[in-house]
Amino acid sequence: MSEYILELENITKIFPGVKALDDVSFKIKKGEIHALVGENGAGKSTLINIISGVFEPTKGQVKVDGKAEHIVNPGRAFELGIGVVHQERNLIDTFNIAENICFMDVSTGKTKFVDKAAMHKKAREAMQRVGLELDPEQGIEELTSGKKQMLEIARAMCMDSKVLLLDEPTASISLTEAEILLKTVKQLREEGVSIIYISHKLEEIFEIADSITVIRDGKNVGQTLPADTLDKDKLIELMVGRRHVIETYAVRDFKDAPVVLEAEGISSKKNPIPKSFSLKKGEILGWYGLVGAGRTEYAREIIGIDPVRNGTLKVNGQPVRISSYEEAFRKHKICYISENRKEEGLFLQHSITDNIGIIALKMICSKAGFISYKKQNDITEKYKKSLSIKAKDIFVETASLSGGNQQKICIAKGLCVNPEIMIIDEPTVGIDVNTKGEIHKLIYGLSGQGISVIVISSDMGELVGLADRIVVFKDNEIKGELENSKDYGTMSTKVMGSILL
Repeated sequence: MSEYILELENITKIFPGVKALDDVSFKIKKGEIHALVGENGAGKSTLINIISGVFEPTKGQVKVDGKAEHIVNPGRAFELGIGVVHQERNLIDTFNIAENICFMDVSTGKTKFVDKAAMHKKAREAMQRVGLELDPEQGIEELTSGKKQMLEIARAMCMDSKVLLLDEPTASISLTEAEILLKTVKQLREEGVSIIYISHKLEEIFEIADSITVIRDGKNVGQTLPADTLDKDKLIELMVGRRHVIETYAVRDFKDAPVVLEAEGISSKKNPIPKSFSLKKGEILGWYGLVGAGRTEYAREIIGIDPVRNGTLKVNGQPVRISSYEEAFRKHKICYISENRKEEGLFLQHSITDNIGIIALKMICSKAGFISYKKQNDITEKYKKSLSIKAKDIFVETASLSGGNQQKICIAKGLCVNPEIMIIDEPTVGIDVNTKGEIHKLIYGLSGQGISVIVISSDMGELVGLADRIVVFKDNEIKGELENSKDYGTMSTKVMGSILL
């Protein structure tokens, strides 16, 4: 019996025109947490898809318990004891919570009918392990992104896997949920479960990982290393090929700048607590809070996705009643970029130019209604260059791009209407440190052009480096509004003080 539960030997994966993986090898011991790190587009998710049977390698082999296996589909991976939580959610909207958690292991009685009591018990136990207390019969449509992600993790833990693959498991969950998850991952290690852990949150890597493999441009960077032989700076250098520092942008004075967006006592049926804020021309306003604090819900009310019951909204000093996002987008030049870019921001199976073209129809259509594909492609090429979208060409499928490049396409779509105000929800969630810096530079550049930006983020460091002011949310309330000193320690203390009020 091999001491290694999983071994990857010389894995190469070639897609049409792209070598995603080039001779990658690593192995993981039983009861080990093995971190897989690298920039967006480095090949980590492709590797996970090969292990879990979504893709077959072009060359190389996968061994499970010392035996070479041909993992032709996810079902075969499941049979071999390999569970996976992908970065993209895979819940079924028409199933309730218990059905989503247990659908690959449905309990049946002697009659062969589904044993709902047993299924509910199993679902509750799985949810308890990730800190969820929900009714197993509840539907999933109204759950937050964080709770949906936790259900994915609960489902994987329900499978009694020998190997658990976690691809950015804490990207969309709160700090409390993340702490529970990391504690659970450590407990699984003690039980002998082997875990491959992908995360751009390097503090998590150093907290839980026993060993680390770095992937850069589809290749191993050196050998697999014990986690305790690295520090954060060295790991980043291995990932990006150089020392890297996230820039902190200078404090700016907007005292005399005009107010472009102002909310006075805005509330809704879902969120009855009135909230107020103002945004000035060219300002970057940070909205800080944990998952479930009410930031996204408030933004959706401002832009007309969810109806407002009370309060006044002013755009450039004029009271307005925005009843739809199209009205916000077309009439008032307010652009919203969702935290859930894959489901709400992009057509993943379509090309870059199709995604941008659908927003730019007025710019690319003739008076007779015919589309000029030359204009469409020219506009797309302009944004590909100006936003540094890394892709072979503008005709590649959007799903094939890294999260950072997908986010840049979302920003390009927003820029197509020449917005005056942009609301960007979790702009760098699940994005590597290098691309994160590029997104920050892009947002700062937009504000320099006079565009006012609201950045919604649960990453305090991100807002301290980028925002001019920070609004603090908790339990659907605004708990404080702070001028940004650009000192992380000072701002963290002030934010915690606001939350505890």
